[in-house]
Amino acid sequence: MSGAARKASMSDVADLAGVSAMTVSNVINRPEVVSEATREKVLAAMRELRYRNNLVARSLRLAQPRQIGYALPARNLVDNQYMDAFLHDLAAACQDADRNLTLITEQDTDALLKACEDLYFGQSAAGFVISNVRPDDPRPVGLRERGIPFVAYGRTAEAFATPWSWVEGDAARGIEAAVDHVAERGHRELALLGAVPHTVIGRLRELGYRDACTRLGLTGSLAKTRIVNCANDLATGVRAAAILLDSPSPPTALVCASDPLAAGAVIALQARGLAPGRDVAVTGFDDTPLTSFGTVGITSVRQASAAIAAELVRLVIEQPGSPEHLVVPGELVVRSSTDPDA
Repeated sequence: MSGAARKASMSDVADLAGVSAMTVSNVINRPEVVSEATREKVLAAMRELRYRNNLVARSLRLAQPRQIGYALPARNLVDNQYMDAFLHDLAAACQDADRNLTLITEQDTDALLKACEDLYFGQSAAGFVISNVRPDDPRPVGLRERGIPFVAYGRTAEAFATPWSWVEGDAARGIEAAVDHVAERGHRELALLGAVPHTVIGRLRELGYRDACTRLGLTGSLAKTRIVNCANDLATGVRAAAILLDSPSPPTALVCASDPLAAGAVIALQARGLAPGRDVAVTGFDDTPLTSFGTVGITSVRQASAAIAAELVRLVIEQPGSPEHLVVPGELVVRSSTDPDA
């Protein structure tokens, strides 16, 4: 057979190993039913013929399916930009680990758990990644009760006490970095837009803001009116920023828990003839494409999405005996929205 003519087939492997095509199929899909001697002959033939670039042999050494399931979060126009980027990073992390990513669309918890049961116990998936984890999320408990391997992108309210692994970006430290940054620019009157106490991430971002303001002695920035509980969309950002800017004692820096809120704040500033950066500083979170809209670049916290994805894939593959709880730091990307000379 000419290597340039076509790739080796299962029949070619069978002929070279002196076995049937069914035996080759069993080595690939049901290795436990094939004797060790026969299995080694087939694997040797696969290597010699470069069958599937030897991915099958690597899969057999790993002794688990090559699929990793990802439970797609519900459609959310606010979070989609970051989560879309994360999905690409997760697919790349799977590819780097010689795995394939399987997307699961069920949103109902029972339907999702049933889908995971079918894939895992049907030996089609080695484990699962779930994201957008809520404080009282039933999915981790349901998966663990069923003995299905998984890792969560985000913690529940139990946080470090959970008996399963999770990975997340450092939400608190990200907001702290934003507060430190605007304080270094001379701002003493700050406000936080997007404190959402009913979510774990929202609480962590508010905690980071409070801790940083307390550490820096910015007591006025901790007033009740300076910590705004609100949704994380652009229209809300416009309204919330307008209320703060039109107040008797407006803040000179708006620390936002999302890029849509920050973009809305920029719109509110420009509508009042104020310059983002020079007159009022604005920071966002997630470093999505919204940070580069129009003529204003928005300073934002960039999450280490690729690193988070790689850790999630590793934990699914390794399935450690003791749960790992990982908080991955991000970085503040500085743009004109916090530049006093802008």
